[in-house]
Amino acid sequence: MSSEKVYDPEKGSKSNLDVEVAVHDDRVVDGATEDPHMHRALKGRHVSMIAIAGTIGTGLFLGSGKAIANGGPVGAVLGYLIVGVLVGMMMYCLGEMMVHDPSAGGFIEFSSRYVDPALGFAMGWQFWFQTAMTAPVEVVAASIVIQYWDKANNHLAIYVTVMLLGMVAINLAGVKYFGEFEFWFAFIKIITVVGLCIMCLVVDLGGAPDRDRRGFRYWRDSPFNNDYLDIVPASKARFLGFWAVLTQAAFSYGGMEGLASICLEAENPRKTMRTAVRAIFYRIVLLYIVSLWLAGMCISPDDPNLLQANAEGGGTGAQSPFVVVIRTSGIKVLDHIVNAVVLTSAFSSGNEFLYSSSRALFMLAQEGQAPRIFAKVLPNGVPIVALAFTSLFSLLAYLNCGAGGAEEAFNWLANITTLGSMLTWCGIAFTHIRFYRGMKAQGVSRDILPFKSFLMPWGAYCVLCSFIVIIFFSGWTTLKPWSASDFFSTYINIPFMALLYVGWKIVKKTKLVSLTEMDVTSHYVEGSVVRSKLH
Repeated sequence: MSSEKVYDPEKGSKSNLDVEVAVHDDRVVDGATEDPHMHRALKGRHVSMIAIAGTIGTGLFLGSGKAIANGGPVGAVLGYLIVGVLVGMMMYCLGEMMVHDPSAGGFIEFSSRYVDPALGFAMGWQFWFQTAMTAPVEVVAASIVIQYWDKANNHLAIYVTVMLLGMVAINLAGVKYFGEFEFWFAFIKIITVVGLCIMCLVVDLGGAPDRDRRGFRYWRDSPFNNDYLDIVPASKARFLGFWAVLTQAAFSYGGMEGLASICLEAENPRKTMRTAVRAIFYRIVLLYIVSLWLAGMCISPDDPNLLQANAEGGGTGAQSPFVVVIRTSGIKVLDHIVNAVVLTSAFSSGNEFLYSSSRALFMLAQEGQAPRIFAKVLPNGVPIVALAFTSLFSLLAYLNCGAGGAEEAFNWLANITTLGSMLTWCGIAFTHIRFYRGMKAQGVSRDILPFKSFLMPWGAYCVLCSFIVIIFFSGWTTLKPWSASDFFSTYINIPFMALLYVGWKIVKKTKLVSLTEMDVTSHYVEGSVVRSKLH
């Protein structure tokens, strides 16, 4: 091993700390290479905005209404706050490893390097499947949102086609243009959420046309849902309604871990990724907690408009709590503007999930855990074969344009991905625990890490244990009345991931990585890029 000084992203120079860097990694080459490689074209502003608002889609704008209806205004805020804190700690786990070695293939490589190659294989394919399936889900959500204006069902296929072509085109253009697109759409999302928070505050204080000063009326009268699923006694209904919010919140926060996919294409990755991980705090506090808090102050969880919209579902802007507030308070036109933003948010979110899934497949190919052809890269840095293969799964969005069984099949496939993020978060936390213990066993000080959190390692243990409990009880509503299909779609991720892990372990005869032999070095060299192993 050779030794190199740690790069200090704040000073732009080397610090006095020493960190071992791997002698040779055939993927990490000088940025001037002519070999096909990933382009580090995402600037700091791109990465920060994607971190704050990149994957925000229907989960916040539409799903938050279901959270208020299920858990009440206080239950919704508490649920999103608890899961938000857990997700924030998970991102700090991932952040420590990403900033330490931004040339690695994200948590897919980290789990192979610090735990077991079989876990890297299982987490990689699970994450690919989760993101590949979420992309068409967001496309369908975007196309259905248009039905707020166009009620014709036979037009759905047209809207789906336009969305899919747009997403593929943006991803084909290269990461530079992808970053610019996501930057401006993230900007629109942030401005919209801030505007909606101000609007809710004005409505709450009696400044809307209805002149109704709500204050904390709904927080006082019905903080939790006493009638959730008609369960008795009320105390049990309140708790189970609150528990349902936890799963809903996990769905809304889903996709944050996709930030690891950006590592390979971020400019000055140690600085940009550290800033991006810290920006997650603002996303959780401002974009989720504050907006949900204010929306819950303006609308009753028993509001018939909210209950009817969520009962009918369909994904239109009618089920957004913000649209319900606008309508019930007598504000004109604004509901159309909010719905337009929901449309762009769903499209932007689907675009980023397509990006993340194609990069996940590229990383798997780099690790030898997927056919090597998926590592093929165009001159503009796009993993073309991985993108083409992943895009084929986005065609599943057309299932929702069919009748009866086809639509039901699509909804069933969409439900399968619900627990995907939480399983990935558990894997990231466990990987960080092993990384922490490996450094300790080898006598390597955590002071060498360019980015570290005082919450570790206990934050990682908290994330792991908490999400295991949430996952275990997430499908309790399928038990009474019993629904075999719902139960299967809720928990199928668990045996799916277990099968991947055991199968790879048996075929490749992998072993748990020893703490004393674990590679805790950084393979990153300043100014380097990641070369495709196919070439």
